[in-house]
Amino acid sequence: MIDGDTKDMRNAAASTREAAREGYNAAREYSENSYDAAREYGNSGLDVAGRVSENLRDFVQKEPWIAVAGAFAVGYIIARMMRRVSA
Repeated sequence: MIDGDTKDMRNAAASTREAAREGYNAAREYSENSYDAAREYGNSGLDVAGRVSENLRDFVQKEPWIAVAGAFAVGYIIARMMRRVSA
């Protein structure tokens, strides 16, 4: 009877170790895939930001007065919003 119980306990321990190993491997693979996806999204975001920066630079060079007026307007609106929030 003791040998049967010991054998069952060993089988249960082996099954538990195997399940833990499979879970660890699955979590590791999921983590690696998530990291790769985040890196790709980050790189594409940097590309978009670079293109926007280039477009903005071109616009400012071609239309400096409009850019100054736009910057003033944005600054004025932000100042008004900050004043209302702090009051």
